[in-house]
Amino acid sequence: MRVSRNIAPGAPGAKAAPTGGAAGVTTRWCRGCRLRSIQRSIHLGVVVLAGLLAAPLTAAQQILPTSGLEIELHDIIAQPPVWRVRYIAPNLSQDGVLYADVAGDMELLCTQDALVRIAGEGGAPSQIVITLMSAPVVFGEMTPGVTQFFESYSVESDLCIWEAF
Repeated sequence: MRVSRNIAPGAPGAKAAPTGGAAGVTTRWCRGCRLRSIQRSIHLGVVVLAGLLAAPLTAAQQILPTSGLEIELHDIIAQPPVWRVRYIAPNLSQDGVLYADVAGDMELLCTQDALVRIAGEGGAPSQIVITLMSAPVVFGEMTPGVTQFFESYSVESDLCIWEAF
């Protein structure tokens, strides 16, 4: 029985790309080299992005990196071991702003802003609840017409770890 080298295994009659890739035999790339090059580029992009995200958010007003929303600290409610850090994001009520748009920003706020602020007040939280709201709200009162997103994080080794409500 004669076996052709360019036949795809498991698909009789289908031709497979030659060793070295489909670009042709004149390329000098090894199998997987292009993939490794792409992986290095992605890794470099992630490292650069992580450096940008690691910049502390401590000014009175900030622009969130993922959603682009402008936020301002509203208040911190201490109920040890739980600390609630609430932010106002006026454009949160705009049509089209979804929780998925701000989820990454909320984790960043917990790690880069809330932990720093709470530690500055001498607190040692085991849980932090981040709130983004489109307008100021009295804590615990229902306020129809005000968009609010909440997220809870446990704190371990200066990291915010997401918890499902």
